[in-house]
Amino acid sequence: MLPGRIMLHELLDERFAILKEYGIGHLGILLNKLGTGTKVRELAGQTGLPEKYLLLLKREAGSYLARPFPLSDFPGIPFEYTELLRTRGFHNTRMLFEQAQTLEQQMLLSKDTGIPAYRIRELYCLCDLSRINGVGALFSRVLYEAGIRSPEDYAQSEAADTLERCRKVIGKHAYAAGKLGEKDMQYGINYARVVVANDQKSE
Repeated sequence: MLPGRIMLHELLDERFAILKEYGIGHLGILLNKLGTGTKVRELAGQTGLPEKYLLLLKREAGSYLARPFPLSDFPGIPFEYTELLRTRGFHNTRMLFEQAQTLEQQMLLSKDTGIPAYRIRELYCLCDLSRINGVGALFSRVLYEAGIRSPEDYAQSEAADTLERCRKVIGKHAYAAGKLGEKDMQYGINYARVVVANDQKSE
C-alpha cells in the first residue's frame, strides 16, 4: 500500500462507525457529504474525524464510480439518435440513466423524440452497465450483446461463462476490446456487486 493511503486503514472500524452514526451508510451519501471542500470541513467538525482522512476517503470512494460519457460513444447506436437526444438535454450516460428509469419514462422519451422505444430501452441498459467502474462504451456493448443487460445480471454471472460469451461477441464483430481474461471479468463482476449494493441501500 502506498504510504499516502495508509491512513485509510487506521482505526477503520471506529471511523466507519462514526460515519454511520451521522447517517452515512453507503457510497452515494458519503460522496454527497464530501462533495466540496466546505462540506469536508463541516463533516470533519461534526464528527471529529481528521480532514485529511476525509479527503483521502473522498478520493478513494470516488474511484469506485464510473464517469459519464457521451451517448455517441456507444457502438451500434445511430448517430442521429444520440444527436437528437443531445439536443433534448441528454448530454451523457448519467443523464439518460437518471431520467429514463421506468418504462413510462422511456415510452414518453420515445414519443417525444421519435426514437423507437426498443432503442431507448437499449440505450438505458447500456447506460446502466456503464455505471460499473471499468465498463466503458465498448464493453457495455459487448456485455449487452452477451446477454448481460444490467449490473444485477453482471453481478450474478460467473466469470468463466461470461468471458466465453463476451469473447464470442468480440470475435463476431471484430471489436477492438483487447485481451480479456477471467481475472478481468471477475474484476468487473466485483464492481457490479458494489453498484448493486449501493442501489439497494439507496432505495
